[in-house]
Amino acid sequence: MLFFKNKINQIFIFALFFIIISSVVQAKNIKNSAVIFMYHKFDISKYPSTNITLDQFTKHLEEFSQPKYNIKSLDYIVDTIINDGKLPNNTIGISVDDADRSFLTTAWPRLKERGFPVTLFVNTSNIVENNKNYLNWDEIRKLKAEGVVIGSHSHTHEHLADYSLEKLQKEIEISNKIFLKEIGETPNLYAYPYGEADKQIFNLLKKYKFKVAFGQHSGAVNETSNLYYLPRFSLNERYGEINRVKFAASVKGLGLYDFIPTNPRVTENPPYIGFSLLDQLLAKNIECFIFDSDGQVENELFKFNERIEIRLMRKLSKGRSRMNCTAKDKKNNWRWFGHQFFL
Repeated sequence: MLFFKNKINQIFIFALFFIIISSVVQAKNIKNSAVIFMYHKFDISKYPSTNITLDQFTKHLEEFSQPKYNIKSLDYIVDTIINDGKLPNNTIGISVDDADRSFLTTAWPRLKERGFPVTLFVNTSNIVENNKNYLNWDEIRKLKAEGVVIGSHSHTHEHLADYSLEKLQKEIEISNKIFLKEIGETPNLYAYPYGEADKQIFNLLKKYKFKVAFGQHSGAVNETSNLYYLPRFSLNERYGEINRVKFAASVKGLGLYDFIPTNPRVTENPPYIGFSLLDQLLAKNIECFIFDSDGQVENELFKFNERIEIRLMRKLSKGRSRMNCTAKDKKNNWRWFGHQFFL
């Protein structure tokens, strides 16, 4: 009991600190918002956790073809945000991880037919001769020539948040050399294997001139997003039903700042979680849900004007944990912020 009383006192101190230092007047709302979807395999029922059925994918494409959506490349989306431009309403981005052969045989012909831009994130260790499950470099070069943007997905597709700085540097340099040799350039877009990252990786990707990097946590990209930890909605057989896709495609960014902890790697368990909202009105109905491998983590929300502090009722279990915070704005739009922790 004393433990939780101390936690509450510390939460109040944190909240007071952020209220005092936030003397700069913040904008009332975000300017831009975009939803990026992530796929892996197409019509390979053997792997339901990473596969999307052909029927599901066809329905997605039919939905994205509606006039209300604007399908843009990932480069266009992030360049617009970085340069303080204005994205069109209902901007959607499409990405595919791992360079599975089904992208070439099943997905790309359908995407190409509709003129939808797509980024393919490639982990270079899989692109070897006689690997029938993945693309080869001739095929990747052909896709690139037809308009597919090639991004980096590491070399080995391992749990990079466990790597030392030296090992991470080697991982990036090996894949960059292979990309340079095989496609004549090094990518400037990066996607973390399993969505796992930490501040060490953020800083290293900046050093190697990657423009942005993507995780695997849900949410909408906006100008308050961490450019080296951008969200994507993952689609598979379980989470690929058309009603969920329609809902995800409609969400807008929550718009927040002063998020803690700044490092996705958990160093204090349970972690202190807090952030401030650009639109203070969203604090009235905001809800946050945290899940780890043991299920939902009960939590308590404390609201101090625009400041939100979250107290977890137990420690996070080892591995990946995800947080999703949502609120409805005055225009009846759902605002969504997601984050992934790693322990």
